[in-house]
Amino acid sequence: MVDRALWQSRFLVPPGAVRFFLDALEADGLSVAAFEYTAANGEGDLWRIELIQAGEPDRQALAARLAPLAERAGVPRVDLFIEPVPVNDWLTRTAAQFSPQRIGRFWIHGSHVDRTPPADTISIRLDAGLAFGSGEHASTQGCLLGLDELARRRRFRRVLDLGCGSGILAIAAAKLWPARVTAADNDPVAVAVAGENATDNGVGHRIRCAESTGFSSPMLRTSAPFDLILANILADPLCDLARGIARHLAPGGIAVLSGLLDRQARRVVTAQRGAGLRLRREITLGIWTTLILTRSRSRYIDARLPSKGTRTVLPNDGAAGVN
Repeated sequence: MVDRALWQSRFLVPPGAVRFFLDALEADGLSVAAFEYTAANGEGDLWRIELIQAGEPDRQALAARLAPLAERAGVPRVDLFIEPVPVNDWLTRTAAQFSPQRIGRFWIHGSHVDRTPPADTISIRLDAGLAFGSGEHASTQGCLLGLDELARRRRFRRVLDLGCGSGILAIAAAKLWPARVTAADNDPVAVAVAGENATDNGVGHRIRCAESTGFSSPMLRTSAPFDLILANILADPLCDLARGIARHLAPGGIAVLSGLLDRQARRVVTAQRGAGLRLRREITLGIWTTLILTRSRSRYIDARLPSKGTRTVLPNDGAAGVN
């Protein structure tokens, strides 16, 4: 396991704001959790939000991140307390809380789980670690559900997991298809963790890991074009990387993009459409959205974002249907 200093940021909120903050901060750190809080005078009715991050957070930046969230949640004041956390203590606690998850055909579990995977599942073993992607976040779940559906309709030979984190999506792709998979991240810790996880899952020989900011790594350029690109990052980078995604995606290839809130989906679709991609499918889980797009041979495409809750299918013949 790769070690890195961990820091905990915590603050108190009323019960009605707990779910809002948990959903809003899911992608901001390694973990976010809530615990019922009892004051020294015995009075409760408050909850403590705990955000674990790798490296000491910028207090001013974090306070600026929380201020608009507090305003939307109707919380008049957020008092931040920030302190370092021993790595081993956090990993032990998190592993104990990490229960196996069934996401489509995938069964995600930690090494502490000694149960036999269900017979009809694809097992992925991941321990709580210092890279994003354990399958608990809705954006990761949306990508896994998208991969499960895609695997029922076509095969992919060259796959890129951009912003791979723990490598969970790269591992999932390598277990679905006999593909050559490239896993890239701008965080060297994530690259190391992804390589370890790929080996632990028996697919290390088919997953190459690279440190890359966007598409800057020569490995990505020489491995292109990809017929499947996975990018579970954030809305702004997805917009900035739209042309890079299109350039590195083979004609007719698929891009699965996530890490964005439902209200950000239209902006991401617009940027991708401008680069030549067309929306085929939208998966919404809570406030998080996963987009499945395809590269067309035509640059300018009219692809409108379906209304919330609409689900489009991905037939092989390229005709989109709505159910």
